Amino acid sequence: MTLQATNFGRDYLQNRILGEFTLARHIGIVVESADDAAVVLRAPLAPNANFKGTAFGGSLYSLAVLTGWAWVTRYLAARGLSADAVIQESSTRFLVPVEGELRASAPAPSNVQIDKFCKMLQRAGRGRIRVRVEIHYNQTLAALFEGVYAAAIR
Repeated sequence: MTLQATNFGRDYLQNRILGEFTLARHIGIVVESADDAAVVLRAPLAPNANFKGTAFGGSLYSLAVLTGWAWVTRYLAARGLSADAVIQESSTRFLVPVEGELRASAPAPSNVQIDKFCKMLQRAGRGRIRVRVEIHYNQTLAALFEGVYAAAIR
């Protein structure tokens, strides 16, 4: 494990999320894992359930947005880049109901996308990157989120 992964892993993101997003505390978001390969967040069903006892779409969306944000934020911090990331645009497809714990994973974008993002940050002090987040329930893809995150050097 690298020093960067140790300093900017699960605990780092958990503190950032709970400190910066009040909603995350209310819906019970927990960072399961965070490294160069992927970021995984989860939340319990109870505070996120709708009247049918399945996950509320707004909770699924919130978890997905934060998972993508967490990937970008961790990537920037682990490389010593003082920058803020925000969601710029997104699309979400809800495929099947989630009847248990909400679990979202954001694998690292392709190296081509990451290189382009880094070059934009170096050249213009800001950049954009597309992050895909998958929410699974019982081994089934339940929701698919794609977000474009913008980052600007402080």
